[in-house]
Amino acid sequence: MAEGTKKIKEKRIDLIGKSQHTKELKHFIKKAAKSDCNCLLIGETGVGKDIVAKSIHCLSKRRDKHFVKFNCANISEDLFESELFGHAKGAFTGATTNKTGLIEKADKGTFFFNEIADAYPYTQAKLLDIIEDKELRRLGENKSRKIDVRFICATNKNISKMMKKAEFREDLFFRINVLFFHIKPLRERKQDIPLLVKSYLEKKSLELSQNIIINKEAVSKLMNYSFPGNVRELENILERAFSLSNSGEITRDEIEFTISNIAYLKKESKSNITPEKAIQTIKKFNGNKTKAAKALCISRPTLYELEKKANKYK
Repeated sequence: MAEGTKKIKEKRIDLIGKSQHTKELKHFIKKAAKSDCNCLLIGETGVGKDIVAKSIHCLSKRRDKHFVKFNCANISEDLFESELFGHAKGAFTGATTNKTGLIEKADKGTFFFNEIADAYPYTQAKLLDIIEDKELRRLGENKSRKIDVRFICATNKNISKMMKKAEFREDLFFRINVLFFHIKPLRERKQDIPLLVKSYLEKKSLELSQNIIINKEAVSKLMNYSFPGNVRELENILERAFSLSNSGEITRDEIEFTISNIAYLKKESKSNITPEKAIQTIKKFNGNKTKAAKALCISRPTLYELEKKANKYK
């Protein structure tokens, strides 16, 4: 569903990194912002496709209008049309009022279709008409409405293969693929990792009014990891490492990787996490036990049990 309907006034490119690929990506963003052409961004989950789309919007002439983000993978087919195109009162059971669709809300602004490859076949045909004709019709209405929207689409799937299997419309692909950029995974641009780490820790330090640092051995460990979850995974790793740290310094031992390690921690939580560590984490999150349990990868009942043990020893 829509994950963001807002005006963005920053005139900047919020991309961190010094690799050649990141430099090329920044150059692409500047060029794309000067144009009003549709864009297609390809890249694995977590590489920051939404940040790139937002950056293009921020630098474009549409920056003072709405940037609407919609994830095609997170909505049922029944709700798809109503959410995107809107509906008239009485168009279907439950439609008690007129509703403006998300695409219409992006008029004069930018609409970002995340995971466009997950759009339903029937909806793909409707999207093609809207992108081509720049007009839409709300469900239950007879008249069409003119719109002025710049479309940016993104996917982590191989659309070429999907077209061969007739899973994605070729005509829609050619319509959205005017400007194209493939965002490389983090493992192919490791030069960016130290700057991404620095940026994240600076934001965290500001948020908590506490100086948080990371030592060289911990950074070296990060540099030797493949990051299947890309930038998003890096941020999660750093969040967890800070939560497990006894001080404001993240060390090599606090850097944990892979889903299998997390699963192991969950399974062996009672033996791996001491009552003292549980109390420290609860304090770190200002008494929020839900966040503390999440950071430690344990259930809340387990956290309560550890807290009781800690209080017994006082």
